[in-house]
Amino acid sequence: MSPKRKVRASELATGRNGSSHWRYLILLIIVGGLFLYFMIKWTSDKEYDRFAAAKQYSDYYKDFFVEQPVTYTVFEENKLVIRATNLGSDFWNKDFYAMIRQSENEVNEMLNVAKLINETHSETGETIKEEQNLSSFPALYGLLETGKKMSEISYYNLASGEISEFWDRQYRNYKRKSTAYAKAEVVLNYLFDNPMLSPSEIQNRKKLLDTLTKEKTDSASSVEDIANQIYKMADKTFAKMLKDALSKPSSISENEKKALLLNILAYIKIHSTIDEAPKFENAKAFIPYADPKKIELNDEKKSVKILSPNVSIDVNFFREALFMKQLKEKLPKVKFNYLIYLGDRHGMWKLPKEYVRWSVSIDDPFSVTDKIRGAIKLMPEEGYFVITRRNENVIMVRMEELSEKIRKDLDSIKEYDAKNAYLIQLKKDYPDKTYFFDPIKKTMFRKYDTPVDWRTAEQVENNLAAFVIDEEDPVRARMLSYSLFISDNARIADHEKGFPDTIFAVLKNDSTVFVPEKHKELFMTPEDIKEAKIKADYKARGLNPDGTVPAKKK
Repeated sequence: MSPKRKVRASELATGRNGSSHWRYLILLIIVGGLFLYFMIKWTSDKEYDRFAAAKQYSDYYKDFFVEQPVTYTVFEENKLVIRATNLGSDFWNKDFYAMIRQSENEVNEMLNVAKLINETHSETGETIKEEQNLSSFPALYGLLETGKKMSEISYYNLASGEISEFWDRQYRNYKRKSTAYAKAEVVLNYLFDNPMLSPSEIQNRKKLLDTLTKEKTDSASSVEDIANQIYKMADKTFAKMLKDALSKPSSISENEKKALLLNILAYIKIHSTIDEAPKFENAKAFIPYADPKKIELNDEKKSVKILSPNVSIDVNFFREALFMKQLKEKLPKVKFNYLIYLGDRHGMWKLPKEYVRWSVSIDDPFSVTDKIRGAIKLMPEEGYFVITRRNENVIMVRMEELSEKIRKDLDSIKEYDAKNAYLIQLKKDYPDKTYFFDPIKKTMFRKYDTPVDWRTAEQVENNLAAFVIDEEDPVRARMLSYSLFISDNARIADHEKGFPDTIFAVLKNDSTVFVPEKHKELFMTPEDIKEAKIKADYKARGLNPDGTVPAKKK
């Protein structure tokens, strides 16, 4: 048996065996170079370029649209997103911005005039609404004309403004109430040394304390006195949170603590003085008065007069639609193509015939997710799309007694499986469409959402959303989408006969989608959307529709 050769560390250090590695590396470079040479030679055929279609598609897309969507804010809350022909930074930063602001101002002026139309006056003991001349506001007069017509042939009702105003007022009150409660909760967390506060929240706490302690406080009241005032006004949940906060260690002074409690008290006063749940009977009282015949239009003078003090017109319902209409008038008329989204309900487009057709989700036009129930292709060259859906505004009313019972039940259940079974049953008893359960705070809320059905003044039961395309008028599209939104199956079928050229889809409560037979080819199921996305990816990479590499032309 031959002895094994010992390898010294010095041999390894000097790379004595490295020459073979270099030989392999040089051989690999030579082979790779030859392979690359023949690949370039093969693909250099002038008659064939398998990436030609992808390059053409990419170049066309780049020339047709700005590279990234351009985003603006409209009415201080709605996001406006646009993909359009790139006309340069001056256009997007100056001209288009000016168009947006001008359109916004025009719509705000129309809404102010609409307030005058609905305003009541007392003359000789009689409450009346005065005639208003709208000759300077053709878009507003056009809305009223269209509304009168749609009130006769659809479920939209121009005269149901008082019912809408009731719910708008409820929503405004709810926002004030919930905002005050949320602010009180934030300040409550500053009363003790809260380890959960982020660095930015710690800074906010310091700023608030500096501000509050500079203001004059009620020196006659103690911390306990102010806390007791809050306990009397607050609900049980907040009272418990406050009691816990005051029992925890705190490094702030008594004066600072008192200042924070006075701040909390101010918010709780706002929260406690606003009605909790909407009173349906107040809204229902206006249903008999919702008569479009009580709205008188004078086409010669372009004027309007409401003949009943209990009738009004909800023009604010069309704020975004009016904005789109005003903006469309200002956009360049030639060599300008676009796709515009406003918020999550309105949009308009102008796309050349030869361009790939866009599709719009009937759940949320701007967001295409795996949970969408379908989409509609925008086949006409230009037009508007509108979605009316549940939860455009949501009021959440805290169910205090039920929440207290749920907390006690959950505290008494120790086993995980039993607790889980309790929560499953809770979801069955209080379904998501009407209720919301916060598992962190163990609080149940009753949901009220708008827009409501004007015929009942209550929430819509049949459908989740209604999508409508109109090639000429976003206001009419909004009216028709609302009409479909509150329709049952029979009425939807009537709508299909009465408006045979209207492209629409209705997302029903069971998540199925109704599309007229005539326009079925425009509807894409979730499976169709996934397939289209895969094909678009193949096309962008220069592949065949099935993902295979195109054969070389001979």
